[in-house]
Amino acid sequence: MQNAYFVTSSIAGGKSSFIKIVQNLGFDTLSADVIAHELLNENANFIAKLFNNDDLLIAGKIDRKKLGTIVFNDLNAKKKLEDFLHPKIKEVILQKAQILDKSNKAFFIELPLFFENNHYQNLGKSILIYTPKELLLQRLMQRDNLDENEALKRIDLQLDIEEKLKKADFVIKNTSGYENFEKNVLNFLKHTLKVEK
Repeated sequence: MQNAYFVTSSIAGGKSSFIKIVQNLGFDTLSADVIAHELLNENANFIAKLFNNDDLLIAGKIDRKKLGTIVFNDLNAKKKLEDFLHPKIKEVILQKAQILDKSNKAFFIELPLFFENNHYQNLGKSILIYTPKELLLQRLMQRDNLDENEALKRIDLQLDIEEKLKKADFVIKNTSGYENFEKNVLNFLKHTLKVEK
């Protein structure tokens, strides 16, 4: 896909902020997380059975916090969920992305695990939102009200940010507040993608 840019970072790194900025500028976007949430709810009963846990259901939908507690603390449970969800997420992303690609304009796909799973590498360029690990830890603890051990556990489930840095096609730094990050995004669009907005 000529016009697809996959946006990734570590957890709490700034993917969603990037997506909001480009949406406000009129770009089309897709989010693997949004698609995953929809799929979780569409398959809520199946997932509760998969984990043999009816407590995961609230009014017919998946309690994502309870599910998160399970998968972040059990690698087998995480794999079980990913084996079910990832092929379905990819199918939806590809369907939607192929339609967007025909418009011949850049569009952005928010994909947290771009480097962790190899299903997307040849489909578009990667943009890494870069935040060093210490700062990720602070932000995640603050954002999700986690203690240091819990936050580190979640960060360490993903590929190390410095490894992602070596693999990314493009890098945008998110190290010093929202205003600076927004400037970095606008500079990237202007100078790298040659997009004037």
